[in-house]
Amino acid sequence: MTERARIAVIGAGIAGLACATELSALGVAVTLFDKGRGVGGRVATRREGSMHFNHGAQYVTARGASFRALLDFLVADGAAAPWPAAGAGRWTGVPGMSAIARHMAAECGAEVRLGQQVLFLRDDEVGWLVRVVPAKSAFPGEVLDEGGEVERFDAVLLAIPAAQAAPLLQAANHPFGEVVSAVEMAPCWTMMAAFAGRVDAPDVQRYEEGPLSWVARESSRPGATEEPDRWVVQASPGWSRRMLERDAAEVGTMLLGAFVAATGAQEAPLHTATHRWRHARTEQPLGEAALWDGERRIGVCGDWCLGARVEAAWTSGRALAALVADRPVELELEDAAPG
Repeated sequence: MTERARIAVIGAGIAGLACATELSALGVAVTLFDKGRGVGGRVATRREGSMHFNHGAQYVTARGASFRALLDFLVADGAAAPWPAAGAGRWTGVPGMSAIARHMAAECGAEVRLGQQVLFLRDDEVGWLVRVVPAKSAFPGEVLDEGGEVERFDAVLLAIPAAQAAPLLQAANHPFGEVVSAVEMAPCWTMMAAFAGRVDAPDVQRYEEGPLSWVARESSRPGATEEPDRWVVQASPGWSRRMLERDAAEVGTMLLGAFVAATGAQEAPLHTATHRWRHARTEQPLGEAALWDGERRIGVCGDWCLGARVEAAWTSGRALAALVADRPVELELEDAAPG
């Protein structure tokens, strides 16, 4: 790729941001598309009125020196901090997880277009045609070669969940579609609840069986407000899969009941909300840091390439950028380790 190349990166999660940062530093013009209202993907913080809930990835860890250096930079800038309640070696964004992604986006050097869903990709002898529509006018995961606007890029990089990347690749008649389809990701139902009084329970609890997987008090995070007493409750992968298509209100009621049973909460919540992550945690990764077809100028990256960690997403995004730039992909053993 030359410095004058224009590259579209689809997905402004951690992988997409990391990839865009590396390519922008080389002088490449990068445009990031994301269907969400903010950057970060599953590294997310949700606003409910005046309250905030970290309803996606709960924390980050660093196994490799390179990612640890990024965390040190974020800590120095006040965008991240250790989260003692979650255990040693775990960091959170400050005041919420989305601060990590926002800080990365501000430094990435790319044009970021939010609320934009890519519907279709088509390559020709000149480059790639990317069809984009406002996300509010499209169904999640929809693949359709009509409507919206079409823009040409020299290359396209997909930094979205495997289940969303595969249909776009298949529609573009690219063999990566079949390869990516083998990746398995588990869903996760998440409930957010706020209470007027403090729930007498440990700040963080992890469960090995039953409907719950993780329960955390939001005020235990550095920089978080104390009141009201806010909790994030995440269901186990198996339970989430069984309940995947159930009504959100019904799922929320069941998760609230499980939370009460687990914590002994006495009062009714002031507020509850439920969110379904269809593609939350990698169970069967791709096994490669990223994929790049230099002849047709298309590539894919994401945490699902290596494992279910934020660091894996960052590593994968940087690896794809190295492949695009025709540079050696140098991964630390800790970075590449799955799980």
